[in-house]
Amino acid sequence: MSSLFNHIFIPVAILFLFSKKLKLNPTEVITLSFFAALPDADSLFFVLKFSPTPLHRVLFHNVFIVIIPLLLLIFVKKRRQVSGIICFYLTSHLILDLFTGGISLFYPVYHDIFFVHAELLFTDGSFIPALEYGISDRIMNMGIGEPAISSENIAASVLLIISAAMAAGGINRKTR
Repeated sequence: MSSLFNHIFIPVAILFLFSKKLKLNPTEVITLSFFAALPDADSLFFVLKFSPTPLHRVLFHNVFIVIIPLLLLIFVKKRRQVSGIICFYLTSHLILDLFTGGISLFYPVYHDIFFVHAELLFTDGSFIPALEYGISDRIMNMGIGEPAISSENIAASVLLIISAAMAAGGINRKTR
């Protein structure tokens, strides 16, 4: 479910849920949302085959891509909110891909793939959590051929829109 649609929609919805509390500018939240998809620019190197090894979910899917905006957030007083939004978008992308096949979290220092696979199964009338995590030598799902908008994405979007509307309604009632 980690498509381009979700990489942008989920963090934007989360920021809108907390925009009043964090005093975020909605225009900045939307304008900076392209940072939520920026790590997938490494797929261009995979498609164009500039490298003998696949670089998608490796080259820009690591903690080092967050360092510059994080340093700006810490040391630059002016426009701190923009740096925070950028950090949030980049980090959300890494987290979503960590749960959908894995990422090379410390590339180029460490080349192995970190992954988490979590499910809640319903069998014999009860819920059973299934959690698998670890380090692998390969990415489980490269996301190739994944639709940008699918029925699963639409269902997630509807739930997030309903949640955002309920939260916004609750915020408006409290301020009156």
